[in-house]
Amino acid sequence: MKLYIDAFSYDDYDKVVKFLLAHDVEITHRDKVKMCVGGEITKELIELMKTEVEFEDPISFGPTPLL
Repeated sequence: MKLYIDAFSYDDYDKVVKFLLAHDVEITHRDKVKMCVGGEITKELIELMKTEVEFEDPISFGPTPLL
């Protein structure tokens, strides 16, 4: 399913992109200024990201970007 992941720091944004690339997720949207990444990602992979990646701040997942 296509989801947007919004981060609230540039470090967290970079961690999201790195995780998605490492798991061969097709990134369909990237905007570092707005700290938003869009891609085709499964719910299972989202849960894995939440447990494996240590984010500085909360991140948001949704069908549209926050900004």
